Amino acid sequence: MTTHRRLAGLPSELKKIVGKAQVIQEGEFFEEHRKDMADYEGTPAVVVRPQSEEQVSAIVQLANRREVPILAWGAGSSLTGAVVRDGAIVVDMRRFDRILKIDPVNWYVDVQPGVVLDDLGNALKAQGFFFPPDPASSFLCTVGGAIATGAGGMRCVRYGTMKDWVLALRVVLPNGEVTSLGEPLPKNRAGYDLVRLFVGSEGTLGIITQATLKILPLPGVRIRRMLVQFADWPTAGEAIKGLRKARVVPDLLEFLDRETIAAVNRSFDFHVEEAEATLLVDLEEPSIPAATEVFRVHHALGIRPAADEAEADRLYQVRARAYLALKERASGIQIEDVVVPIDRLAEYLRFVKEVAARHHVQIPVVGHAGDGNVHPAILYDKADAKSREAATAAFEEICRYAIRVGGSVTGEHGVGSQKVALFRAQLEAHGGGESLRLMKEIKRVFDPKGIMNPGKYVDAA
Repeated sequence: MTTHRRLAGLPSELKKIVGKAQVIQEGEFFEEHRKDMADYEGTPAVVVRPQSEEQVSAIVQLANRREVPILAWGAGSSLTGAVVRDGAIVVDMRRFDRILKIDPVNWYVDVQPGVVLDDLGNALKAQGFFFPPDPASSFLCTVGGAIATGAGGMRCVRYGTMKDWVLALRVVLPNGEVTSLGEPLPKNRAGYDLVRLFVGSEGTLGIITQATLKILPLPGVRIRRMLVQFADWPTAGEAIKGLRKARVVPDLLEFLDRETIAAVNRSFDFHVEEAEATLLVDLEEPSIPAATEVFRVHHALGIRPAADEAEADRLYQVRARAYLALKERASGIQIEDVVVPIDRLAEYLRFVKEVAARHHVQIPVVGHAGDGNVHPAILYDKADAKSREAATAAFEEICRYAIRVGGSVTGEHGVGSQKVALFRAQLEAHGGGESLRLMKEIKRVFDPKGIMNPGKYVDAA
């Protein structure tokens, strides 16, 4: 069947499912779905806004019958091209925006995928609970998108990533059938862990319509936020290792370089001290003396606790708004997402700066010091072919170096279309070639017609 025949009359059939107003083919709302946050582009065939699981099922059945590519959209905050594709039905899930149940005894929440993570956090806080994963885009990103990408965030050092907090899912499979995966239980060994398979699947196996997430009571111990600064990255790296050796477990352990803090100060009129290497640390009060001693032993230039809750929030926003601030510094930005062993972190940061100098590009860095997840931001001039080439060369180098030292080319952003070749290279370098074959077989079992976000991730590797 030709592409024209597959798409002929498609909007009319979709209108029968969701109503005329929820099928969009032009205008500002349609244009919003042509780019993700990193400016990867793809023009949808049509954007559709369902409000019920039955409607999602009917839309997917239609796509399956016509063999039209289909993908789910949360908030478009992907940085890898995972949510854009030419000629696809884009299913905008933001009308699925209800928190269905907060269980204060079993400690879970039932939530629809279009709920924004910060809104979930506020609802839970009102009842004395919190949901630990907190990606920097939590003010914007949705539960469904965070699950599909296997998102992480700043609290990963203590609490892990999304894969550690999803108990159960309702999903629409590529043939339109609806199924439940997992149970709202702390323990469940009935069958393969298909919930974990969906977490981080980047929309290639189905569309999430409901999630059951583990939650925790708000900490009973007071947590203090501190800004700790060093003269260079080797010293900061030794301090990070020192915390590990002292068995201090922060709630948050982030790092920022001078360029990043300067950019945030300029963009948001903050007045945070600038240093070559800065750590943002959250500590339970009993851990503060041991951590402070580690920082002093490793010659910290300054150790400053936040004066109050308002300042603690401002310091958090320095890290949370880093990408937005850096994006204003150049016409092009490529935000990277690599993981290295924690004991190689300082070495890796030094290497990134060497790559920047060699290719004549700026590469400010931020990241999660507690788990070795580094986010170099490659700044370049979109209009200059040489600048674009230099950015691509730098990107390849910093990713392949991570592979060589036993790291990963992605910790939380995912593969999408951006890192397909590097994803394959990582698996092959680390003895995982056969695992890729198994992943491709899994994709075929779930999606034999190849309609669900095709040409991405495992499918393209």
